Amino acid sequence: MSTIHLREIIYNDIIARGKTEAIAKEWGAVAAEFEQVCGLKETYTRADITAFLAHLRKRGLLTSTIDKDLKTLKLLSEIQHWGQGPQGSDFPKLSLKRVSPDEIRRTILSKETIGSMISLGKQDILTNIECCFLALATTYGLRRIEMVRLNPPSFPDDHHIIIDTAKGGRRTTHQIPPSIAPYLKCFKHYEADSLTHMFHRIAGKCGIDTGAGYGYHSIRRSLATELILSEASALNVLRFMRWSDASTRGEFGMLAIYAKKDQARIDEDIFKIHPFLPFWS
Repeated sequence: MSTIHLREIIYNDIIARGKTEAIAKEWGAVAAEFEQVCGLKETYTRADITAFLAHLRKRGLLTSTIDKDLKTLKLLSEIQHWGQGPQGSDFPKLSLKRVSPDEIRRTILSKETIGSMISLGKQDILTNIECCFLALATTYGLRRIEMVRLNPPSFPDDHHIIIDTAKGGRRTTHQIPPSIAPYLKCFKHYEADSLTHMFHRIAGKCGIDTGAGYGYHSIRRSLATELILSEASALNVLRFMRWSDASTRGEFGMLAIYAKKDQARIDEDIFKIHPFLPFWS
């Protein structure tokens, strides 16, 4: 039996593909969790996959998160040649019940709840680093992976922040509102799991009860909702929230391609009606 652990196998493969170390570590963590549940073997079967799926379900993860974790296992199946099918590697097929959009639980925090978190945080309820990530989440609606990809060089000055956008979007340079600039001074890098724990710690300190499925994306959904309710330009909202142009073409057609993207002007327009920035002032 190989003495190389699954985390190392995935990590090396992702790095070899030219991906970032943050992504390699994230996928490696899933591989390590799979190894902990199913053990270290030469090959794995459908029973191992279903056992791991059951484990993820018990953790209360969303279907979208589970689907993302399964990509790690599919890559492992290709590397280790699970099965001996005609294609050389058969990922065990799972007959899972199709989940309708109405059944997917998309958690969201209210504007009042987020405002309370910010106000309490400014009263020294939160540490400086917790205020830093709360400011990033509430101002830009950062996804967790976008937070992981941030690093000190992304803060070249007090006026701009560079975000490596997730889900196919482009690298985006946002303006930094003066009201949150002081909180970003203490930024330091955290991995994904640590950021999740930090979110729940922030919520707990602010007296907010959050269960499974809640995280920084709950703030992101609230920000997008409030901006739309404020009658902001839909195209501006999409670009401020860093959705890729490819994901918007069905709704906006060629406009998403030909409309010039002036991010500084977009930020200025959004900041004027931003639902959470006033709480930081």
